[in-house]
Parts: sequence; C-alpha cells; structure tokens
Amino acid sequence: MKPTFASACAVVLSLLPTPALSAADNGVSREPAAPASAEADSGPQLWVTSGFVSHHTRHADRYRSANTGIGVEWHVSRRWQLNAGHYTNSVNGASNYVQAGWAPLSLDLGERTRLRAGASLGVVNGYRSVRDGGYFPTLVPMLALEHRRIGANLVYIPSLGNRVDGAFALQVKARLY
Repeated sequence: MKPTFASACAVVLSLLPTPALSAADNGVSREPAAPASAEADSGPQLWVTSGFVSHHTRHADRYRSANTGIGVEWHVSRRWQLNAGHYTNSVNGASNYVQAGWAPLSLDLGERTRLRAGASLGVVNGYRSVRDGGYFPTLVPMLALEHRRIGANLVYIPSLGNRVDGAFALQVKARLY
C-alpha cells in the first residue's frame, strides 16, 4: 500500500494524548493541564527523524510521496535546533540536508505535549533542476508537535517558478534523550 499524506497525518494524530475530563463537568471542559516536567524542558535533546511523506501542491502525480530516509535533530535549547539527514527525494534522487531551526512560538498542549512553530535555514542537495543536483540554500516554515518521546515535523517547501513545485512534508521522530 502506498502511503499518502492524509494517512500519515492520521497516524500522527492518533498518537496524541486524549485530554483528561473532569467527572463533574460531564465532558464539557478539560481539567487544567499538568505542568510540563523538568525532563521535558531542561537540557539538550537528541531526536532521530524519519524521511518524509510529501504532498506536492502542483503536479502531484509526477512525484514520489514516500521519501524514505533518516536524520537527527539536536535541540540545543527550547527554541533552537540543528538538523541533518539523508533521504530519497520526490524525484528519486539522493538528498542530504543540514539546517538550523528556530521556533520562537511554543504552545503547551498538556502534560509534556508541545506545539512549536518557526523556520529552518540551511542547505539541501540532490535535485537535478536546481544547481544540477548540488547544494542550494533553503528557508522553510515548520511546525513541530512533540509529546514525551515521539513527535512530528511539518514543513512547507514553497514553489520556485518552474524549477520547484511546492510541497508539504511530514516527518516523524523519536527522542533518544
């Protein structure tokens, strides 16, 4: 079965915790979220990341949507991270990336669950239509949903004229420490 962007999103959403409900309110409101543990907020974190499931905004039938690969995220603080990885891109090329990510917006969604928003700046290679497959700069908006030791990243790659068709790319990750 070929993975789709929608099915990948459904899997990630199914992994999220269900909010606790108070018996007194008949399920109308949530109890206040427990504060995030010190473990979740302190010190650096190392995550291992998957490749991507992508959905292109133009000419989707021309592209591979299962972009297998592996990478790492090193969270140096709550807002800053370094990313590096390797994957098979949407045009069946081998791609490598190195990025610095900044996520100044953060929303705590409950016990050790956080939604972060920001952008990543870096370089990627492996796309023949851009610099003959060589490295080129990237700047992409990103959302990260993290719950304890699992998470997901969603990035948007903008279209660039007739050389790059934009895409949404979903990546899952697991925290090593």
